[in-house]
Amino acid sequence: MSNVNHRVTSNDPFLAQVDIELQRAERYRIFISLIVLDLSFIKDLFPHQEISIIDNLMQMIGKHIRAIDNVSKMEKEKLALLFPETTRQGAEIASKRIVELVKGYLSEIKNKKFEQIIPLEMASYPDAAGAKSITDFLKEYSEKNRN
Repeated sequence: MSNVNHRVTSNDPFLAQVDIELQRAERYRIFISLIVLDLSFIKDLFPHQEISIIDNLMQMIGKHIRAIDNVSKMEKEKLALLFPETTRQGAEIASKRIVELVKGYLSEIKNKKFEQIIPLEMASYPDAAGAKSITDFLKEYSEKNRN
């Protein structure tokens, strides 16, 4: 059963891009991966600075990913990264590199090593590996934003 047949309609440009890439992945039998970093802990560590810190992280990550990849803010405390033509293994490698970038940036701000675990979710097509599919994740996200 295809993960792409149940399209997510949204005015969000990032979700629209994910939908396009999912259709392309299904049509050409290529991989696509999505990573969502949960940065909600930042508001506790840096009260009143979380928005600028997350914006800075988004810009920094954008400079360290490929031109075909995409990073976007989901909700105000989550960053989503779309990796077209990337297997789950490739996304796992990228997520480790990105988590290290985030930890390095937060270490600079704190002036001490940041060692907290950064929660993330990952979904890939076509190898969902028993986890939530990209389409399921996007449906859940768009329904949450409608409420």
